[in-house]
Parts: sequence; C-alpha cells; structure tokens
Amino acid sequence: MNTLSSQKIRVCFVFDHWRVRAGAELQLALLLRHIDRSRVEPFVLLLHGNNESIPEPPDCPVYSLKMGRLQSFSAFAKAWELRRFFKQNKIDIVQALVIDNPLLLFVASVGKWSGVKKVFGFRVDIGFWVTRWQALAGKFAQRFLVDKIIANAEACKQSIIEQENARPENIFIIPNLIESKRFANIPTWTKAEKHSPRRVGIVGYLKFVKGTDVLINAAKIVLEKHPDVQFELAGITVDKDEAKQYQSLIEQYGIAQNMRFLGSLADIPVFLSTLDIAVLASRSEGLPNAIMEYMAAGRPCVVTDVGGCGELIRHEQNGLLVPSDNPSALAEGIIDLLEHPDRAEQFATAARKDISEKYEASTVANRWCEIYEEVFATQKIGK
Repeated sequence: MNTLSSQKIRVCFVFDHWRVRAGAELQLALLLRHIDRSRVEPFVLLLHGNNESIPEPPDCPVYSLKMGRLQSFSAFAKAWELRRFFKQNKIDIVQALVIDNPLLLFVASVGKWSGVKKVFGFRVDIGFWVTRWQALAGKFAQRFLVDKIIANAEACKQSIIEQENARPENIFIIPNLIESKRFANIPTWTKAEKHSPRRVGIVGYLKFVKGTDVLINAAKIVLEKHPDVQFELAGITVDKDEAKQYQSLIEQYGIAQNMRFLGSLADIPVFLSTLDIAVLASRSEGLPNAIMEYMAAGRPCVVTDVGGCGELIRHEQNGLLVPSDNPSALAEGIIDLLEHPDRAEQFATAARKDISEKYEASTVANRWCEIYEEVFATQKIGK
C-alpha cells in the first residue's frame, strides 16, 4: 500500500556503466520494468559510458555523467554537475548501484551535499573483490554517508557487516527478480526428455571466480564414467590468458570433443531447454541470476554452496549443493543426477515451483517500493 499516495518518491539509480544485459544490469532493467510508477519515479544516472551503451534503454530519464578517473581534477567539475542533476530533478533517494567503494564515496558525498533525503548502498556479492583500501572506503561510507543498504541475500548482508562494519538494522534484504514468463514455453525437465548426447551446461562469465577451471576438471572425472556427456559453456571469457589456460587444460585431458564454448547467447531460455543438468561452479557469488534462470527453466541443478546459492537451492530438495573449489564433489553431484533421473526430475519440478512463488519480478519490485516508502515516511516524520 502506498502511504505517500499524494507524492511519488523520486529515486535516482546510479550505475558505474551499463554495457551488458546480465548481472546487476539485468536486475536494474527488470526493476525499472516492473516498479510501480505511481509510487516511484525513477531516474538512471551512468557515471561512465553513455546512453547508447545501454542494450535496452529503460522507460525513464537517463543521464550520462561521462566521468574520467576519480583521482583527477576533472572529478571536482563532475561533482558539481552531479549535484546540479540531483537538485534540478529534486531527487529524494539516491540508490547507488556501484560496487566500487571509492565511487560509492563520491556518489554518496555528492548526494548528501545536494540535500537528498536518503542515500542507499547496494551489495550483491560476498566481497570476493574487496581489497584493504576498498574495505576502508566502505567503512567510511557506512559510518558517515550511507543511510540504508539493499542486499540481495543474507550472505551478502553478513559480508558487508563483517567487512565494512555496516549496522545490521540498516540493511534490507530484497532478492533478485525474474520474469518467469520468459521460460513459460519450456517444459520442466523429465527423465523422458533426456537428450542424446546428454548435456550438462553452464551460463555466465567464464573466469576464475566462476570456477571455469573447476568445471573442466569435474568434466574430466564425469567423462571417465559417462563418455557420452556433452558439456556446453555459454558466456564469454573476459581474460584472454585465462581462456588459453582453459583450452590448454581441455587439450591436456583429451576432452575437446566433449566441451563446447558457445560464447554469449541472445536466447538463454532456448539454450537451457537443451540441457539435462545445469551447473554453477563458482568460488564466490551473491544471489546468482544464472541459478534463478536454471530453476525457472525447470532444470535439475548442481551448484556450489557459496554466497546466497544455498538460499535458492535447498540441498536434496530442489537441487544439489556441493563444496566450492572441489572438482571431485562437483563431478559426484553431476554423476548422481545422470544416474538417478527420478531424483533429477523431482528436483527440477521443485525448483521451478520455488522460483515462481518467491522471486517473481512484480512481487519483488513491490518490495523495493515498500522500503522506499517506509524510509521516506520516516524521514518526513523526523523533520
């Protein structure tokens, strides 16, 4: 219920850049599509890049600050420009979506200087990337500049408490959103659907933190027992040196004929419909979009128990959780589902039910509205 029906809350979502439709970018796109415009009036501000870099521009004002390096004299001019933007558009809440803490300091400082009512932070991982300097910058921001924080999983909440001394009472948990209708035409996997050859796949960036090497090592173990399995990896390898290492490992194991790198795919639901088992091998995660898509597509899942993965996958109920950085455990999970299709079918059905009941975009977007209204109402009462 909108307790502030006479006034929309003007929220500026601040992003460092928006180059792909994945990860946090995907979540913002979905939020802007489903947020109630009678309650929240959204604005998007890009610190870097330009409007043309957005794959699907949102139906709201978008402003590009076109910042250079933060550690430069030009940053002072950009601070004035950002302040002018906040004031001219009468922004009530600055929702920082940046993950770089020095940038968060910049945005939050300008927000406070501009007189916005509240500054929100954002945490969608468990701080795998956080350096000592990043942690110090985060601690300063949490103590003096950031009023509230949105985290997408309990694991992410705990990480920002431990790493940046954030106050637990200032952190709201709002999970990721998903549009189940994108997967509506895909039947839930059943043992009768088994493909030939059987396909095991993964979606996401192919890099160290995502455990691409772990998956390759696990594939070697699986193929020793089930040589008919085809492994399909959808996503791009960001680091060229890493890509060479993965290819070298595959050739060393002699499994090149069973491993396909598909690159970036435009239609993820269609790809998932071809899989018998969907895998996530990450060393660190927040609440992964990939797992949510696996579940929405009704695929049996084997995923590593990191970050918020265990908040999506309930072990032995709607999928399998395995230790991270452990190729043998990952391989055992895959083999288990290959050899027990009844269990795989049971997990797929339960996973699809869970995702539609708990994470539908319209329901989650409503939670964002409720939190903004609650905080904004408190601000008005406190005046």
